[in-house]
Amino acid sequence: MAPFFTFFVDKKETDYAAPFISKLDKYYPSFVDSVYLTPIDMKSKYAGANAKFFAYDCNEFIMFDLETVDLIEPLVVLTMDTFTKMSRKDWTVVYKFLKSVFEGGDPDMSEITKLVQVPEALPEKTLLTKSVEPVKAERQDYGFNHEVEDNICYCQIEKPYTDNPYTVVIRDFETKGFTPLFTDLYVCQSWGVTSLDHGFLYKLWQYLDMPGDLDLENRLKHEIELCKNGKQEPEVYRLDISDVKHQLSRKKKRHSEPVEHNKFVRL
Repeated sequence: MAPFFTFFVDKKETDYAAPFISKLDKYYPSFVDSVYLTPIDMKSKYAGANAKFFAYDCNEFIMFDLETVDLIEPLVVLTMDTFTKMSRKDWTVVYKFLKSVFEGGDPDMSEITKLVQVPEALPEKTLLTKSVEPVKAERQDYGFNHEVEDNICYCQIEKPYTDNPYTVVIRDFETKGFTPLFTDLYVCQSWGVTSLDHGFLYKLWQYLDMPGDLDLENRLKHEIELCKNGKQEPEVYRLDISDVKHQLSRKKKRHSEPVEHNKFVRL
């Protein structure tokens, strides 16, 4: 159930929204809509919704209604339950809160929490409001599966409202185990843009009965330093396991095939 904050993030350009998502996630978990990005889609999806849109226009933070998405590309929307009455004063509280968060201020939580309560735990699913028109069914929660073959582990993660899964290849699996999985994913710019990604990894750490604490921040710093010092970058593909195995087998075949010199002409 609403209320919830939803960022509009183009899958090909996540860098712009990422800092804003990180700042808001310190106070509220947020959601990412990478599907309904055009004004037509937004008007179809949010028609009749109890919502306000927020964005920066000419370096000024503004709040506007659904009708204005034709002119200004929204950064984030706050959707309230339809039965919740929101006055202009209430929406101004939300506006001031977001402006303070995004611009590095010290937001007044006393008023905003009366309107939007802080959830006790991370939501299990990325929720999007019901669309007026039927849309293609999409995965709404995270999924994990893996295969081990020839001491190589293929770890596939499916993320809500994304077209392609993430498959991490862990070589020398008998020695490394699942540990690289938890940091390798961050090589993808589209991973980690929402706190739900981090929350899922913490739950996966527990599910796999990994030893010790995950401590993502320090693990990521450590891996970055190793890569700077020559460690090979992680192998992460936006394909499912079967496609990754097929692609790698083709590469291996090309490397192992003998060169036919008669196919080349000396220049």
